[in-house]
Amino acid sequence: MRVLKRELACAPRTASPEVAQHNRMRILECLIDVGPLSRVEIARLTRMAPATVNRLTSSLMAQGLVSEAGSNGATGGRPSMLVRFCPEARTILALDIWEGAIEVALLDLDGCEIERDRVPILGTDPQEKLDLLVAVVAEWDTREGKRIAAIGVSVPGPVDDDGVVLMAPALDWYNQPVGASLRGATNAPVVVENDVNLIALAEYLNLDDPGHKTLVAMAVYEGVGAGIVEDGRLWRGNHGAAGQFGRMLRDVSGLKHQRHGFGHLEAELGEHGLLQRAINARVVSPEVESADAVFSAAEEGDEEAVAMVESVADDYAFHLVNVCAMIAPDIVVFGGLFERWSDLLIPMIEERLRGNVVHEPELATASLGDEGKLVGAGMYGLRRSGGLAAVLSE
Repeated sequence: MRVLKRELACAPRTASPEVAQHNRMRILECLIDVGPLSRVEIARLTRMAPATVNRLTSSLMAQGLVSEAGSNGATGGRPSMLVRFCPEARTILALDIWEGAIEVALLDLDGCEIERDRVPILGTDPQEKLDLLVAVVAEWDTREGKRIAAIGVSVPGPVDDDGVVLMAPALDWYNQPVGASLRGATNAPVVVENDVNLIALAEYLNLDDPGHKTLVAMAVYEGVGAGIVEDGRLWRGNHGAAGQFGRMLRDVSGLKHQRHGFGHLEAELGEHGLLQRAINARVVSPEVESADAVFSAAEEGDEEAVAMVESVADDYAFHLVNVCAMIAPDIVVFGGLFERWSDLLIPMIEERLRGNVVHEPELATASLGDEGKLVGAGMYGLRRSGGLAAVLSE
């Protein structure tokens, strides 16, 4: 239960006005942290009276959040009945919308996948895309036996606190009220967030090293985004627009770049921009449809492709040095195109950072890949909806 355990560790500790609910939460946290326990062991670890533990555990079992988990006869005495946390008692609906499809995952409370689907996006009209997203949420919301605790939605652009997508050029969405539209289709709480922010949060919650305090996730798709996590909290900035790496300027010519559409950096260094750059330099033919071809050719030793990949590493290292100067992350994880070619790119970028930053961050591939968008959407949706405390108050 690494993801949920770390999520609980990052959650703010606010005392519940109802002592019983607060103590039920303590029992759940104990079971999540340690695993199946007897009631006697729970009483010892939480320092609650055995009678209180018995009563509250029974109420948690009635809610389906705790169940029996066999007996423990390891001590040689009378076997004790064990109880366990049941993450499957409620579900979280996580969705990731991008230009080609809507990815859907039904998760348990621990962020583990229960069911998966993909709905293709066939049209180009921005309203039709929103209508399709609303229809998908409504359809899953009405399925029998799915007690949805929260809905989290990942989108390729910055989102304000009300769920308005400020700009998502890949979907042709500008000031699109996605959150409000979805809330009209379900009674479950809905949270909408930037996709790379969610990758960053999921990667942070999945870290093996508890010493990492600040994480930056950088993902290269058609656009280029970044997400920042500090002590388990997303750094969203003003109106949720922090981490817009793709909107950084490559040089002063970017001051004339129009705000509408992709940013200055991502227009040239996103997947489409890199592919066009390779075609213009005749590194690949005009018939090539993916920037992956450039990196594949470089991996095979093509000198022109290697030179271009070296220049891409120069560009990204240049901007990453500036990011490190401002944020000083412990770790930077790469997603999207850079995840696929991390063995080639990461050593190049590491070499360029060396001596140019005060603290050299660890550079790594996003361990969850694109799945991080769904895991992050689910866990952030649950967090923003009140977490397990909200489930307890049902």
